[in-house]
Amino acid sequence: MQDDGYASCSSLLEEEEANQGDQAQAISAPVARLSYSGGRFKNGAVGLCNIGVLNCLNPLLQTLYMNQHFTDILCGIGRPNDNIPAERRLPYQLLALFEEMQKSKEDAVAPYGFLRCLQILDIRLFEQHDAADLLFALWNLLLQQMPHPHLAKRLRTLYSIKLKEFMTCHKCSHEKSSDMEVLTIPLPVPHSKYHGTLPLQRALWRFFKPQEIREENKSFCPKCEETTAGQRVLRFLCLPQTLTIHLKRISTRKSNQLQKINRTLSFPSTLDLSDVLDQEQFPEQEHAQSEFKYRLFAVIAHSGTASYGHYCAYINSSKDKKWYCFNDSSICKVSWDDVKCTYGNMDFHFGATACLLVYTQGDEN
Repeated sequence: MQDDGYASCSSLLEEEEANQGDQAQAISAPVARLSYSGGRFKNGAVGLCNIGVLNCLNPLLQTLYMNQHFTDILCGIGRPNDNIPAERRLPYQLLALFEEMQKSKEDAVAPYGFLRCLQILDIRLFEQHDAADLLFALWNLLLQQMPHPHLAKRLRTLYSIKLKEFMTCHKCSHEKSSDMEVLTIPLPVPHSKYHGTLPLQRALWRFFKPQEIREENKSFCPKCEETTAGQRVLRFLCLPQTLTIHLKRISTRKSNQLQKINRTLSFPSTLDLSDVLDQEQFPEQEHAQSEFKYRLFAVIAHSGTASYGHYCAYINSSKDKKWYCFNDSSICKVSWDDVKCTYGNMDFHFGATACLLVYTQGDEN
């Protein structure tokens, strides 16, 4: 069924049929909470087999799995109370996979049932996916299929970033505002002929600073009743529990072909937003100073070019506060210096570069 770690679409279906009884049993009786005590490192870390589809899926799953705040929400789904087939239930299939990882005596688990569920839900398994896009697709499916509204609310609270957008018309000074809810902050990584290091703090400051709306991006002004140039300002509606940052390294700057930008972008292990942004970019209500502080929980890195490559994840375990590299079936302990190797390097085009950063609120993970 498997050849060098890969499987065909038909073999996925066969594996799912063979395990259907076990999957149904796992779905019918979810655990109260994951213990994070198994695996070689006794912190719950278990690998995921690479079966040749969705090369960014395994790192995303590991980032969700190692986040106990997320798995605590997932463990609250209880028993199914309707007749929807088990293979169509993404939250239950995800929890079944996580339970299998918790109980596994092997170094890695093959996520056949979960992949079969994605296939049924029309996620294209054999196409190249951007990690941020796939994360958004998974998150939306989980929200839609959460069996209880309070769990969906907790999930939104954990991951959503709520912003307010202000648009000011240059012609009449009319200001309009709208609320936004996003999963990631998209930060462009601009090409630089000088190859200078771009600190994450500066990239965030650029994203939130007032932006002039030029001719090609004019906004409709209800007072002028036409599209006009103006100024756009963003502010946080509330400080997010999880700050997920998408480093946009794919560009068509020089041609119509996609190109990956390997420019060095440095990021800190701890991030204090009050040192990065201005006061007017924060919520109007007061917050304790500790709420502005974020600790880096996970880095998803991509090696290769814009058209092909490989993903891995660096995750800081909440169990022992150590960094680990999750590379499909392989998990190894790494240092912060190893994580910093994902900053990027213009002279090393095939090295791993960070594309998603996951920061969690507070001084501790």
